[in-house]
Amino acid sequence: MKDFLLFLPLTIAYLALKSTVLSGFPLPDVTLIIVFYMAHRKAAVDGALAAFALGYLDDAMSGGVLGASSFSLVIIFAAVHLLSKVVQFTTPAIRGGGVFAASVLKGALAYYILRAAGLDALFQPGMVLEAAVSGLLAPAVFALLQKTADLATPRKFKDNEN
Repeated sequence: MKDFLLFLPLTIAYLALKSTVLSGFPLPDVTLIIVFYMAHRKAAVDGALAAFALGYLDDAMSGGVLGASSFSLVIIFAAVHLLSKVVQFTTPAIRGGGVFAASVLKGALAYYILRAAGLDALFQPGMVLEAAVSGLLAPAVFALLQKTADLATPRKFKDNEN
């Protein structure tokens, strides 16, 4: 839960900029990258709850249908957690490719949720551009998230027993 409290201000600032000043630019999906980071780093119930909360915040600030991003991010959290048992997300290329695939999955899930709700949603071709930008910038965001987590978590040293 500490990670959620650490990354919540970053997510709020990103979503505020994305929905107002930078609404026309293809920005990386930082909420998805944070959920991906939390899922492959350590998975727990609090991580799934954090994914839901970040998705709900994304829905509320973007003006979308409430529940579309939150459901998508929880599914992505579970998928990345299960996939991280098989694949190690250690290299920047694998992390970027994983975030690209997760971003495409998030867009497809949101589209199908809107269609299932009876809304006349069009498939957004800009989703692939956003996924590509997210995949390209994911290693840098991962490094930033790791540095932030390292700064917030003090290191503990064991005393020498000699």
